[in-house]
Amino acid sequence: MKYSSSYLSQVRSRFFSSLALLGALGILIYLTACGGSSTPPLPTPTPGSTAVQINLGDAPADWMLAFSMNVTSMALNGSSGSVSISNAATPVEMIHRLGTMEPVALIAAPQGSYTGATITVASCKVTYLDPTTKALVQKTINGPISATIPFASSVTLGTTPLAFNFDLDLENSVTMDSSGNLQFSPQFHTSTATQGSGNGNDARYGGMQQMMGVVSSTSTNAFTIIPLQATNTFTFTINNATQFQGNISTMAMLGTGMGVLVTATLQPDGTFLATRVRSRMNAGGIMGGGIITAVTGKPATQLTLVMQNGAGASITTDYLSQTVTVDIASTTGFEIDDDRIDLTHLPFTPLFDANNIYVGQSVLPISESALAVSGTTSTGTIAASEIRLQEQGARGTTDVAITPATASTFTLTLMPGCAFTTLTGATSILVYQQTGTNVENSTTIPAGTTLRVHGLLFNNAGQWTLVASTIASS
Repeated sequence: MKYSSSYLSQVRSRFFSSLALLGALGILIYLTACGGSSTPPLPTPTPGSTAVQINLGDAPADWMLAFSMNVTSMALNGSSGSVSISNAATPVEMIHRLGTMEPVALIAAPQGSYTGATITVASCKVTYLDPTTKALVQKTINGPISATIPFASSVTLGTTPLAFNFDLDLENSVTMDSSGNLQFSPQFHTSTATQGSGNGNDARYGGMQQMMGVVSSTSTNAFTIIPLQATNTFTFTINNATQFQGNISTMAMLGTGMGVLVTATLQPDGTFLATRVRSRMNAGGIMGGGIITAVTGKPATQLTLVMQNGAGASITTDYLSQTVTVDIASTTGFEIDDDRIDLTHLPFTPLFDANNIYVGQSVLPISESALAVSGTTSTGTIAASEIRLQEQGARGTTDVAITPATASTFTLTLMPGCAFTTLTGATSILVYQQTGTNVENSTTIPAGTTLRVHGLLFNNAGQWTLVASTIASS
């Protein structure tokens, strides 16, 4: 998809107009709280606004392969009123967020106390496998659907940027009746964290891990991207420590229209500093991420993918939760995305190539050309120049205790009826924990606990094996 200069100007104009409105709202709230009397005089200076990052994550429904929802509005509710996060349609796919958080918005919010949030969803698309026939099923849940999300206790926004985290509990939000009809009643778990209070790149603490988007503008020391699944553009500054990877090695090589994956930290002044910028997609190309549901040939010549993310020319929000075909040529490259994972000192060799790519894995195909579309439906073909193995989530119970900062293995027994079991027949995964694996709250997790594990999944001589980047109790 090519973005015209007029369109990008409109996006930027709407975004900065919103920030100005929020700042004015902060002043109005303050004046209203102080009353209209001129004696005593109003205190100065008046309260300002602070950067707020809004993140979405997923506590999963294991039977789903994809769940995308069209969010039409989001707002934070404060003691003095409501602050809009977005009033524009924003598509978000939740299954690829299993065990993680991703930013959907960055706003300037008036300082003060906040008690909760509201969200309205126009519709949802659900993709799953029939457990009996193993056929792929796609259904739509029509809206509008609204939810009020209270915070356990009020949150005070001061001068330090905050991350507001909303974890959608899909398992308890989506129900199916005896006729196969789906209902969606959103339930969220919430948390907040101050910028820099944890892992700098972790979205829960105001960071960003491999945000996917298309570059819309560049300057000497900054660039802006348009993500598919966010309410606004994101601008990043760089410094001498910023790493450039893939087909770029310097800022000067980054161009408009290129697809990028950006890892960044939120700074005290509310701006993002890019720590790593990775690009494999030139202008006019596409990236499309999702779960493999079929592999043709060995070595593989073709994949079927349920789309969970994407960027670039001809990739629109309509493709989320839909299937696409990925063509593999003899020249297609294969790469393991070990950005957050230590793959050293393992008792096996992690393999990912045309002979070692499997149903159930999460991959990111990259093409130098646009999606080839057949007819008017949201299906098409990606001619892959490269395929990258991506991190993915799994949920189950552990057979041993998990101790932080240690290297160990454990068996993750998967939840009954999960999509991975339906796809592969596997009921468990062998998980490798490295010393650098992030264990939630850095505390020991007892044996028998239900976990959410995120990492790279391999098929090692018939044994499904996951090398973990994060482990958290579910």
